[in-house]
Amino acid sequence: MVHITRFRRVGNVAGLAAVVPLWASLIACSTTATLYPVEGPMAKESPLPVLTATVDGILGNTGGISMTLPSGERCTGKWSSIAPMSVGFVAGSTSGTVTSGMASAWATAFGSGVYVGNLPGVNRGEAILVGERGTVIHVEFFTGSGTASGTGVAKDNLNNIFKVLF
Repeated sequence: MVHITRFRRVGNVAGLAAVVPLWASLIACSTTATLYPVEGPMAKESPLPVLTATVDGILGNTGGISMTLPSGERCTGKWSSIAPMSVGFVAGSTSGTVTSGMASAWATAFGSGVYVGNLPGVNRGEAILVGERGTVIHVEFFTGSGTASGTGVAKDNLNNIFKVLF
């Protein structure tokens, strides 16, 4: 009986040892997001600095995000995505210009008539990255339900606006 008990324990440990790496690899799945400057100091540089962020945990609704800016500053943060709902706004005002918030970033990156809102099958998400030297980047994005691809915009506290693709 003692021998059988030991065998079961080893079997359970071996089974657990086989499942944990698989589970961890699924949680750790990542993709890249590419940020293209469309307005601000970075958009005026030549060649245009294209930024690449690593986005972790893409099989879930939240995870980590990190990137290194051209200056060498390392930025890290969290992203989160929500299920579809019926909310939206038009990036424009009666004067045709939006000057604040993420609506202005959408208007700058995609044009003043762009409609931004959640629709069935489309998930809205946000990310905040904070750099070790004080840079803060706010990202707003949309993905197709069940996918890890999408589009969005980002703004930083240094007056840069980015188009985001992943």
